Amino acid sequence: MATRIPLPVPASVSATLVAAAPERPLPVEVAARLRDGLPGGVDLRMTEIDGRDPALAETISQLRCPHCTPGVDPLVAVLLEGTDGHLAVTCTAPPGWPPAHLDACAATVERVAEMTGGMLLDTERAVLLPPAWRPRTSPSPEHFPIRDWVGVDVRVDDDGRYGVDTTGMSRFGLPDLRAAGLQEHHIHGWLHLTYGLAGVLVRRVLKDAGVRRRDGVHMVPMEISVSTTDTAIAMASQPGPARPPGSRPAGLAGSEVRPAIPPGRATVRLRHDTSAGRLLVLPPANHAEARWRDRTALVMCQGDDAP
Repeated sequence: MATRIPLPVPASVSATLVAAAPERPLPVEVAARLRDGLPGGVDLRMTEIDGRDPALAETISQLRCPHCTPGVDPLVAVLLEGTDGHLAVTCTAPPGWPPAHLDACAATVERVAEMTGGMLLDTERAVLLPPAWRPRTSPSPEHFPIRDWVGVDVRVDDDGRYGVDTTGMSRFGLPDLRAAGLQEHHIHGWLHLTYGLAGVLVRRVLKDAGVRRRDGVHMVPMEISVSTTDTAIAMASQPGPARPPGSRPAGLAGSEVRPAIPPGRATVRLRHDTSAGRLLVLPPANHAEARWRDRTALVMCQGDDAP
């Protein structure tokens, strides 16, 4: 029985960010300077899109929803839908470490937004970015935080159960993740698990670039153990000591401070759904599915002492 999943390696990976609703055009000479200033191996493409573009339409839909984007003025969605000439900035580079296309895309779209007066959008994650947004960085793939590039969305399925999906894994040459069959009380722990699992897979890809270039395939273990330390790295948070059973999590001490994630570990099995282009998150062999979902949710939030 196979224990690894072969995933094809793309020749290049891309990231797109948008300078939306620009107040003034981008001078041609500025666009030329931006291209000239890119590091070697990175390609830049800038295109104009409107509200009918599928990626932008999804972002507009999210911004219309006050529960999905609390605190965002609903008129932002109206402005985006009624404005032409949004500038989509796409940077492309070979996969591997460092992810030069991500740094180049973030720096370029920031400059474009400054020059045009546009607002920043990540249409892949369907979010409005703050004006001074810059992604967090890492000196090595072992501590690379993915939260600025990979999102985790919650959905309600036809049967009334919940599911979680990642968005943005293609920026690293990977399929997105999908988990299904969850109940509402699972969601918090499963958000932690999904971020941690996505981070484990991305770090493996970033470190495995040389091998992948030789054979064109990246081998992913079918069963993967995910720790709350993995989640802390992925979410740019901090792991911490386990809480006593029945205690409450610590509150936020400030807008940039996150509570410590207690130590814990869960194991998942992956299956590549090639028709959907996703990695499905399933229980390991010989695990009762319902108990596994419950236990995983508790461990990823409360640590290994979870009841």
